[in-house]
Amino acid sequence: MRKATVMNDRRATRSMRPLYRHEYVTTSHDRRAHRMRRSAVGKRMRNLLIIGTPLVMVVAKLMVAFVLPAKYFYDNNRILAMSTGQSSPLAAWGGSYRIAADLFAAINVFDIDTMIGWSVSMGVIFTAVMLWLMLRADAPDAAQLVFLLATAGLLNIYVFTIGKDIIQFMVFLTVYLVLTMPIRRTVVRIVLAAVILYVESLFFRAYYVLIAALVLAVYAILFAFRAKKRRLGLAHVAAIIALMIASVWVMLAVSARMMPADYAQVMTLRDGYDQVMDGNADSFTYIRNLVPGKGLPVFMVNYVINALRMMVPVELAMRGAYYLPFFIFQLMVSAYLVNLLRQVNEIRDPALLLALCVFLGYALASFIFEPDFGSWTRHEAATFPVLHLLVLNRYQQMPAGELNSFSTRYGRTTVPLAMKGGEQ
Repeated sequence: MRKATVMNDRRATRSMRPLYRHEYVTTSHDRRAHRMRRSAVGKRMRNLLIIGTPLVMVVAKLMVAFVLPAKYFYDNNRILAMSTGQSSPLAAWGGSYRIAADLFAAINVFDIDTMIGWSVSMGVIFTAVMLWLMLRADAPDAAQLVFLLATAGLLNIYVFTIGKDIIQFMVFLTVYLVLTMPIRRTVVRIVLAAVILYVESLFFRAYYVLIAALVLAVYAILFAFRAKKRRLGLAHVAAIIALMIASVWVMLAVSARMMPADYAQVMTLRDGYDQVMDGNADSFTYIRNLVPGKGLPVFMVNYVINALRMMVPVELAMRGAYYLPFFIFQLMVSAYLVNLLRQVNEIRDPALLLALCVFLGYALASFIFEPDFGSWTRHEAATFPVLHLLVLNRYQQMPAGELNSFSTRYGRTTVPLAMKGGEQ
């Protein structure tokens, strides 16, 4: 009799436990309380975002005006001089510099003639755009809030000013509008996004044609893994990454036969960087190939190594406390990406899935072309219209237990959650 009672108690205890770690809500009352609590925390986080983003913008602009040295804004001052016709020790350059200078000259209806003037005006306009994007997405949790405010700081220092990177931001804003269009067939949206990136390659940055091709390749790879029924593990994530790297290899091998001049330019790209950066005092964050040699196999070995260095920039953190914010920013991006890849067959939001394809295609091409960690971080932040979709979604939210702990610590009212079969 005693043995039977003990067994029944054990069954009752087991019935009180959640089936999964994240399952804390089962009854209709619990679900309603859960929604109310999440809504309250979400509203609080949105308010912090609305207040914090403009404050971060102000701090960033003060840093641009009074703290950061001029070496961080060589390109901006070059384009400013080219667009206004001012005399400058910085030589006028062609290509994308001339395109950017002509664009800013055309829109300069208020005759802005200083970099800080452009920085403030672009900051006000595009911080408002950034805030609009964030408020359209899910409310952030604590970690996401920190990430978003850090990104707002990066953008207001390096991107929201006169320069080439603001054009990239606008291109990715156009891609965002396409990805979120109410078109039922996802393949149509991803093709339109690839077309936008291809068009940019025709007049601004030629390597965007490779990004367009890689976006479509990543789309095919991810949709193959979406057929799996159970949640993907780290082995599946590794397989996805291996297939993406293989797609880069295949594209380069094909280009060697079909576009030999472009292929040769890619193969010798970092040799040119070496010549420019060697002995340069401003090359502190330059990404130098670690494996010497020529040919596609050696190139791909360096490609994989550089990709790892860029996604987990430990060497950047070792270069001083100044670089720690960039290191943490990049680690958070990498963590969000891996977390999404593990859930790629569970994602039900088409815009999120397509944004993941676009960002991964962009990253795969950037591992070839980015000369240094600074350029990589700056250009990565400029993809924010797409990047924020990868961060602000329910697949990246804190587990319910952690969110409840946060609410308990920072909120006055907390609704406890009952475990399955138990009491509050």
